[in-house]
Amino acid sequence: MHKKVHSVFTLCVVVFSMFFNVSGVWATQPEELIFPMEEIIVIASKYPEELIDSLASVETISREEITISQAENLAEVIRNVSGLEIADYGYPGGIKTASIRGSSPEQVLIMIDGQVVNNPQSGKIDLGQIPTDIIEKIEIYRGPASALYGANALGGVINIITRGREGGSHWSGAIYGGSYNTQKYQLSYQNQNDDTQYFLTGHYYKTDGERENSQLDKINFMSKISRKLDQQTNLDLTIRYYDQQQGLPGPSDHPTPNAEQEDRDFNVNLKWQKQEEDRDINLMIWHDTNRRYYDNPGEWEHTGPSTHKTYTMGLSFDYTQYDLSFNDEGTESGHILTWGAEIKHNRLDSSEIGYRQDLNGAAFIQDSWQPAELENLKVTAGVRYDYNQIFGGQLNPRVGFTYRLQDELSFHASMGQAYRAPTYDDLYWPEDGYVGGNPDLLPETAWAHEAGLRFINDKGDTQAELNVFQNNVSQLINWAPDSEGVWRPSNIGSAQINGVEVLLKKEFNQHFRGNLNYTYLDAKDLDTNNQLKPNHKWGLGLSYTDQIGDDQDNFTAGLNGYIVAGRPDGLENYYIVDANITRDFTLGNENDQKIKLSFSIKNLFDQRPELVSGYPIQGRTFMLGISTNF
Repeated sequence: MHKKVHSVFTLCVVVFSMFFNVSGVWATQPEELIFPMEEIIVIASKYPEELIDSLASVETISREEITISQAENLAEVIRNVSGLEIADYGYPGGIKTASIRGSSPEQVLIMIDGQVVNNPQSGKIDLGQIPTDIIEKIEIYRGPASALYGANALGGVINIITRGREGGSHWSGAIYGGSYNTQKYQLSYQNQNDDTQYFLTGHYYKTDGERENSQLDKINFMSKISRKLDQQTNLDLTIRYYDQQQGLPGPSDHPTPNAEQEDRDFNVNLKWQKQEEDRDINLMIWHDTNRRYYDNPGEWEHTGPSTHKTYTMGLSFDYTQYDLSFNDEGTESGHILTWGAEIKHNRLDSSEIGYRQDLNGAAFIQDSWQPAELENLKVTAGVRYDYNQIFGGQLNPRVGFTYRLQDELSFHASMGQAYRAPTYDDLYWPEDGYVGGNPDLLPETAWAHEAGLRFINDKGDTQAELNVFQNNVSQLINWAPDSEGVWRPSNIGSAQINGVEVLLKKEFNQHFRGNLNYTYLDAKDLDTNNQLKPNHKWGLGLSYTDQIGDDQDNFTAGLNGYIVAGRPDGLENYYIVDANITRDFTLGNENDQKIKLSFSIKNLFDQRPELVSGYPIQGRTFMLGISTNF
């Protein structure tokens, strides 16, 4: 063990020395902070507001932070965020899902540019299939949010804002290589022509993986065309595509050396946005096609491959009116009124489940009121009604307030209801004597209560937050053997989740930035008193940035990790740490062109815990890359 750690340390020192001129680092003093903290968010209220005034606990991750982390996919970026737990099947293509505040993955709504991307068949999405190349910013809403976002936002919401509208004209390319014959090739292009901006990016990634039959081969592509129709109006057309082929090694005690799977997804999203001084209007239409092919020739009583195709089409509309007055007795009280509607059609064509479809509609309204006599107070109340063709109507209210105790310190409290609808798998999985669906399932519902303190100083270089929350979930859906020994889902009863979150982000000086967070969870099934989730999680991160030499070449180094303890079912505690560095080199030509070298170590201490029982994660891996703009 000591030899392993010493070898890793020695390698880090060698690579660090290659990238990093020590004397130059401390001599150069950048004029400005490179990483100002983002204070404007949209996810909490569907309109831009300062983070310190947010009714909910929200965390943002910027493009700069994503770049420093050298993460390959969304799961790697968010796994040390407070209140989140990532379930990972370990091998490169293994599904990676998020839990927020003790929820199940099906209770977390994942959106890309405001469009829900959860698969209607399984209720979740593999976060490993969302590459960081396309991400500009991530907003994470902790806690139930069905009053704004409807079904499946029972645990929280993660919204990915994609890249685009970056200006300028250039190509960029990158080549990476690493452990287990891992290769990655990336190419991007952006351009601006009058009132139109173009952004295209794509990459090819392959790896053999550590375990037998854990190879992964995937292609991702995104293009965005942004057209400025006038000074207030924009039109965005975004096209996303991925194709992923992989081996499925199975659990360590029952491997599947012949199983394979292919996933394809094609998404088209058209968004019209109008932003005026006193109002915002958003109109979006989208279509998504997903195909999954699975085959395991070594399976007992194998009858051939299975294919599942899902189709989703949707239309949504949001309208926000600022500075409204409702004749509040002649006062100068201000209201921000937000309302909207959505319609979505889901369709499934499955070799296992057959043909299924449902049509869903929703409408919501929310008022944020700031009384004139209490200018530091903002009260928010809203409600959303969802109609599901299968389950009928569901009404979800939310009410809360924020109060500025000082310019830099605020208190927030809220309560609301949320729900999750059963998936196609839950309802219709064919019965074969061993497993089967349950068409009589009811939606899960939850009442949530939250209160917290948030501090952000005037410079924006220090942020601290303390949250206390409780979620009470009813009609909990659980897969378990019935009286005849057949595994099927049922509404087993209720669960209660109590928790505390503490987080701190700090820019120490012009070079160093760090974050630290802790989450305590007491999540229990009230019928059995069984523990559902780990009790403790610590997350940490530290980054360094500087400019070196006469050419002001950028240098960054990062260290990120998390610790999970008090796991249920006798699972062992674990910790994961990643390290990375990047360094620019000026080529010395007339255009001042630079190349960037990057080096990363994932799972620095070679830990192999089972984040999902039976599936140990991959050990330490290395990746070296070179990139440039041209």
